[in-house]
Amino acid sequence: MIYLSKILCFVFSVTLLAFASLQFNDPDPVIWVSFYMICGLVPGLLLFNKFYAPLFWLAASICVIQLVIGGPGAYQYYLHMEEEPLMQGMNQAKPYIEECREFLGALIALALVATSKFLAPKIRQNGK
Repeated sequence: MIYLSKILCFVFSVTLLAFASLQFNDPDPVIWVSFYMICGLVPGLLLFNKFYAPLFWLAASICVIQLVIGGPGAYQYYLHMEEEPLMQGMNQAKPYIEECREFLGALIALALVATSKFLAPKIRQNGK
């Protein structure tokens, strides 16, 4: 079980770091690269049997804040999803598309960070 948990943490960390690397061409890369790097640290540190509760709560908090900020845009996209593809270029007239993508990214990040928190006791117990 410990190996499966560590493999999952590795996949989570690499996924979040890959998300961070994709943000360098974003109009506000400092915010998004930092966001995904902080989230990626939670499962990444578990690979070394380290779990820092303050880091987890910081990552979870910024995910929830981003979900609240992007929620209205995600809902707006939901209302238009039949006529608008999610994967299209940025459009000043349709900011809700970008907000929906940010919402989904934060939702994925929160799921990976929360699952890492669930795996942390198993990894730390067996890693000692």
